[in-house]
This record gives sequence, C-alpha cells and structure tokens, in this order.
Amino acid sequence: MTTLTMLRERLETTLQDAGHERWSSDDLDEALRRAMEEFSLVEPHEQVTTVTLSSTGREIDISSLSGCLQVSRVWWPYDAADPEYPPRWRPFEIWGDTLYLDTDSEPAAGDVVRLWHTSQHTLDGLDGASSTTLPADAETILIAGAAGFAAQARAAELSETLNVDAGVVQRLSDYARQQLAAFHILLTVRARQAAARQAGIAQAPALDRWEKR
Repeated sequence: MTTLTMLRERLETTLQDAGHERWSSDDLDEALRRAMEEFSLVEPHEQVTTVTLSSTGREIDISSLSGCLQVSRVWWPYDAADPEYPPRWRPFEIWGDTLYLDTDSEPAAGDVVRLWHTSQHTLDGLDGASSTTLPADAETILIAGAAGFAAQARAAELSETLNVDAGVVQRLSDYARQQLAAFHILLTVRARQAAARQAGIAQAPALDRWEKR
C-alpha cells in the first residue's frame, strides 16, 4: 500500500532535494495534499455507506461521512439481511452536513439508510489517515502535481526574500508551470476516460496488431 513516506521520497527525488535543503517535510506534505485535492475532484473515491438513524425525522446527519464531496443516491429503507429489489431510491437534498429526505413517509429511529457517495482520497500517514484509497496508477500524476505546487510555493517564498537571484525565482516559476501543466493535462485525460467508461463507450484494446480501427 502506498504511504505518505513513499510518495514523499519520490517527490524528494523528483525535486532533487533528498537532504531537505530547499523543501521541508511539511512543505512536501502540503504539496502532496494540494495535488490529492485536485485529483479527488476529477476522480473521487467512490463509497457505499449505511447510516442508522438515531431519531425519527427526514433530516439525516451525514457529518460522519469524512471528506464527502457528493451524495449521488439514497436507498431507504434498507435491510442488509433482506435487501429489496428494485431498491427504493429516494429524492433528497443536501444542506451542509444534513441530508433531507423528500419523502411522504418519515424515517423512524433505527431505520437504515444506504448512501452512494464520493469523497476525497486518503493517503496513509497524511492528516491522520490510516489507509490509502488512491489508485496505484495515480502516483506519477500526483508527483507531477506536487512537484509543481512545491516549486510554485518555493518561488513565491524566494520572491519575497532580499538578495535572491531573480533567475532562480524565474527558473522555479517556469518549472512549476511546466509540472502543473502536465498535471492538469493528465487529469483531463483521466476525466475523459472515466466519462467514457460511465457512458459505456470506452474504447477496447485491439484484438491483434492487424485489427483495423
């Protein structure tokens, strides 16, 4: 499983700063955090969660859904031992940490609601996370983004420092723009691939090298 330590070491190598002469561990962690936040907006962690209601009412507290970005479906009532088919999908609205079920009948205490939702990805060791939800093939993308964010922050810091060679700041800024441009291109590709898969139009690999496309 990928951990913060592993990605931080890869980032140090990319930035050629294994000795932390230019970036501290906190600087690198913040750069990785920013890259993960942007990645999560494009390709979030998909989850299915159940919530047992503690009281009667249509307003459901969803503050326990850590890092929740969007709720896409609500199934109520739900019984894991004997789930209905078809599921009873319910209309709902979200207000902050409250999900409101727009239903004629009112949920009762003890009822179970099943939620389909997306959340920000986690990285083992970052911000108290004990697991990593990132796809394995996302690591290189994150390193590109984090390198860009780290260089961008370093350039901004040096630009406010007296007696610093302006050429150094310019080179850092140029490097940051290049890395972030590559990062955003890769995110766009991932987003298009995900959209194609969801629409059922993702291109399949050729059966052999003689197959014409």
